[in-house]
Amino acid sequence: MAQLEQPKRLAKPVDWDQLYPGRFVKASDLKGKQVTLRISEVNLEELAGEKGPIVKGVISFEKTEKMLALNKTNGLCLRAMFGKKVQDWVGKRVTLFPTEVRMPTGEMDDAIRVYGSPDIPRDLEITVSLPRKRPVQMTMHRTGGTGGASASSSSPAPKQEPATPDAKSWCDALKACNSETTLGQEWDRCCAAFANHPPTEVDDVYHNRREQLAESAARQMELSQ
Repeated sequence: MAQLEQPKRLAKPVDWDQLYPGRFVKASDLKGKQVTLRISEVNLEELAGEKGPIVKGVISFEKTEKMLALNKTNGLCLRAMFGKKVQDWVGKRVTLFPTEVRMPTGEMDDAIRVYGSPDIPRDLEITVSLPRKRPVQMTMHRTGGTGGASASSSSPAPKQEPATPDAKSWCDALKACNSETTLGQEWDRCCAAFANHPPTEVDDVYHNRREQLAESAARQMELSQ
């Protein structure tokens, strides 16, 4: 009687996303680290969307089967670093990092954003403009990645380039604003630091402080009448 094949033993899942593996890289694959990958192909694919099929750019990388489906923010970052001729992106390295974004429902969800590239000569300031959103200034950083990491790399991010900015510092800075003008300026800088998707606690501090300043201004106007 032939022996039954033993099932392949897989690592125990830690993150919910690991229960549903797929061909596209997810924020959980980065394990909280910056990961630098070398682009091997740039293609268009018809993917399933909430309202039916949607055509998106899809980036493939060397040394990993995982691909990146491009949203508009990441596409604009790549264009700013590497130019409009997308086939010239092949061979370039891109540094990705995991973050959180606010969904239309108001809930936060994991996402991947572009941090920079070892293939740009210096840090690059760019403006990301999306429909129905305020333009945001972002920095594409010149990173020191090797281009040989996989999407599941556990190598730590460079100490001088944290994977995510310090949320507490931004909360303190927003609380210290004494006018709606300075609050708006500080909020713009905060959004740029978090690639236009600040964490929930920072977003809450901003809205609370804005309400406080608006109420204070209204009281002062009543007293002056």
